[in-house]
Amino acid sequence: MGKRFYLDSNVFISFIREEIDSAFNLRYVDSENFFAFCRKEKHALVLSGLFFKEVNKVISLKKNDILEEFKRHEIEVTEAENRPSEESVSKIAKECKIHFADAVHVATALENKSNAIITWNKKDFIKAVKFVPCLTPGEVLERI
Repeated sequence: MGKRFYLDSNVFISFIREEIDSAFNLRYVDSENFFAFCRKEKHALVLSGLFFKEVNKVISLKKNDILEEFKRHEIEVTEAENRPSEESVSKIAKECKIHFADAVHVATALENKSNAIITWNKKDFIKAVKFVPCLTPGEVLERI
């Protein structure tokens, strides 16, 4: 069985929008390569309620459309079944000195037995690395 990667919404958004960052890195290509790697190696992406909410807010895609996009690309996704308690989120936020919303992502990744958080905003999660590793899509491809 493959790994379980908790996906931050910005990776999917950069893929859909074909984004390039300020250093002219083709984020959407790295995202696309990461998704192809997941498909080939049978790794699952863990998607949370917060993921769906953030994607909808930024690019107006509804949950069913998002799931259909992953299905179209033959990428295994699983919806986060276990919701973290407010107590565990608060503990992570306080201990790591990160925003509450970011702590929700970390706690959800932990509750759903994710091997790593995949994000373009490592700065948001790097303080929580003792709980769960945080990697960009490119770093996953370099390390594995």
